[in-house]
Amino acid sequence: MKIAHVISSCSPGGAEIFVKSLVKGLNVQGIEVELWIISKISDISPNDNKRLLFEKNFIREIEKIGIRVKFVGKRPKKDWRKTKKQLRNFYNDFGPNVVHAHLESVTFHVCRALAGRVPIVQTIHNTVISHQFVQRVFLVKKVSKFVAISKKVEEIISSTLNIGSDKICTIYNGIDLTRFVHKRIINEKVKKIIAIGRLTKQKDFPNLFEALKILKHRMKEENIEIPQVKIVGTGKLEEELKMLSKKMKINDIVRFLGVRQDIPDLLKDSDIYVMSSEWEGLSISLIEALASGIPIVATDAGSNNEIVENNVSGLIVPTKNPKALAEGLYNLIKNKSLREKLSKEAEKRAKMFSIKKCAENHQRLYRELS
Repeated sequence: MKIAHVISSCSPGGAEIFVKSLVKGLNVQGIEVELWIISKISDISPNDNKRLLFEKNFIREIEKIGIRVKFVGKRPKKDWRKTKKQLRNFYNDFGPNVVHAHLESVTFHVCRALAGRVPIVQTIHNTVISHQFVQRVFLVKKVSKFVAISKKVEEIISSTLNIGSDKICTIYNGIDLTRFVHKRIINEKVKKIIAIGRLTKQKDFPNLFEALKILKHRMKEENIEIPQVKIVGTGKLEEELKMLSKKMKINDIVRFLGVRQDIPDLLKDSDIYVMSSEWEGLSISLIEALASGIPIVATDAGSNNEIVENNVSGLIVPTKNPKALAEGLYNLIKNKSLREKLSKEAEKRAKMFSIKKCAENHQRLYRELS
C-alpha cells in the first residue's frame, strides 16, 4: 500500500509535528509513504534562520528512514497552476492508493489537482473551520473521508459541514511516547513554568499574561518565590507580546525562547505546564506534556478535556478567565501532593495517545478506501 501525506510546510506547529510522527509510524508498519510539502520555509520566511533549521532537521529525520520528501515550491498567494501541475506529477510518479491532506488550504489544492483520480482524506486539526463555504461547496464533494482528531472535532465537522457520521472517522492524534518517558521529580518548590505554542491569537497569551500578573501580585504579598515562565514558540504576535509583557510588568519573570527542538528536555526541566488557548483541536503540545508527567493547567478549549481529565491528570480552567488560570497555577505551586497525584495520572492517561495506536487506526482507514 502506498500513501501520500500532504502538509503546507515544515513549520514547528502541532499538525506538522504530528504528521512527521504519523508517517514514521506508518513506515514502521510496512506502508510505503511519501511526504509532499506545499511550501518551503524559504518561500515563506526566507530570513527566519530558526525555522529554516527546523525544516532542515525535520526533513533529515524523515529521509534517514527512507521516506521520500517532495516540495511543490508554492509561494504565498502565488503559483496555483504550478501547484496543481506539481501535485499531479507527484501522483503520477508515486501512484498512491490514498492521498491524505492536512489543513484546509492544503486540501483545496489537493482536490483541485487529484479529485476523481484517487481517494482523498482530509484531517481537520482544529475546532475552528476557517473556510466553511469552500468546504461545503467544493471540498465535501471531493473528499472521500474526513478524519476528526477528537470527538469534539467530529461534532463540529458534522454540524458545520452537514455531513453524516459515515463520512467521518475519529482518530486521536498520537506521539512517540518513548521520547517523553522519564522519571519525573516533583520538586518542593516550583521554579519553572513552561508554555509551548505558536504566538498567535488562538493561544491567547494575553490571557496567560493577565493570570501571571495576578499570580505575581499574590505571591509577592505572601512572600513566596515567583517562578520563571518560559514561552516556547514563534509567530506573528511575538513582538507585540514582548511589548505587552513589559507593559504589564511581568517581563522580569517571562522569557521568550523562540523555536526549540529539545521539547522533551524542556518539559523534564520544568515544574508546571500551562496552556491558555482560546480554541484548540487536539493539542500535540498538551499530549507531550501529559506524556512527560508534568503537572498541567490548561484552559477548557476545544478538545483539551479529552486529553486531560480535570482534577485527575491535570487542571482544566475556563477559557478567557485569567483569575481562574492564576488560581490553578497558584494551587499547583502551593500543593506538592496535588502535583504528585496529577503527574502519576498524566503518565497513565498518555498511553491513549501513542503513535503506534494512531498509525494502526489510520492504516485501517486506508484499507477501507483503497
